[in-house]
Amino acid sequence: MKSLSVLAAVLTLAAKGSAHYTWPQLIVGGSNTTAWQYVRETNNWQDLNPMVDVTSTDVRCYTSLESGTSSTATVAAGSTVGFTVDGNPSNLYHPGVLNVYMAKAPSGTDVASWDGSGSVWFKIYEISAIANGVTITFPATGLSEIQFTIPSALPSGQYLIRTEHIALHVASSYGGAQFYIACAQVQVTNGGTGTPGPLVAFPGAYTGYEPGILIDIYYPIPTNYTQPGPPVWPASGSGGAAPPTSTITTSQVTSTTTSKVTSTTTKATSTTSSSTGSSTGTTVPEYGQCGGQGYTGSTACASPFTCKLTNQYYSQCL
Repeated sequence: MKSLSVLAAVLTLAAKGSAHYTWPQLIVGGSNTTAWQYVRETNNWQDLNPMVDVTSTDVRCYTSLESGTSSTATVAAGSTVGFTVDGNPSNLYHPGVLNVYMAKAPSGTDVASWDGSGSVWFKIYEISAIANGVTITFPATGLSEIQFTIPSALPSGQYLIRTEHIALHVASSYGGAQFYIACAQVQVTNGGTGTPGPLVAFPGAYTGYEPGILIDIYYPIPTNYTQPGPPVWPASGSGGAAPPTSTITTSQVTSTTTSKVTSTTTKATSTTSSSTGSSTGTTVPEYGQCGGQGYTGSTACASPFTCKLTNQYYSQCL
């Protein structure tokens, strides 16, 4: 089994040079817009190479070598938008996970001239991995586009939308994870009165040592996977279905294969590991969230489960 896992890793290393991609088109109103019309042209628009240094400002929008700006698309809160994938091949070829963040431009600042600096980014969508110690699957693999909902509670204003696919095929050493990043400019209309959060900065959101970034997906096969970054806002998935948890652990099964699934996004918060006490008077079932930064639900797990700390953003009943 180990030799097969090592062989898989070698094969992916051999293929990595030709399996890179970009996110050139924003999907608005169900239609693909022109390449780089609303998406800021990234450093890899020609060579397709990924970004690997999470301490660089390029982890924000990957635009340090580009001087041009894009137009700003108008989208309504509660509507569906997305990004297309272009490359060789034109899909998310590598096994990995996906996050979508947004950041609001300061009042009086045109988003076209804003760099997105500071603790201003919040996550609105993600596609995680599913691991059980026998298999690990990546539902984002092979997608040629992604689509997601602009939260209906999001206040009106000008925003950057940042998508990242974190490829994990060579992530067993520090700096091995590959980030495929793009930022689009939008004007959100008909917004709500929500307060997005938690807020993070790029660089700053990741150290590169997170268990979901520094990880060997081949051997030993992970028993669980923790999605990098803060939880999705809003937790209820306003404007769409509530996301499943980003730390996914399942009972061991006898099958050695799993079918591709379409479930996607997440919550992920954690500052407590206690199973006592409850803010709602109800108990949380197995695998449910029971604590974390910003979490306001019950912290009491149904018997015989206890609340286990995953990270500062997320605790789970196990």
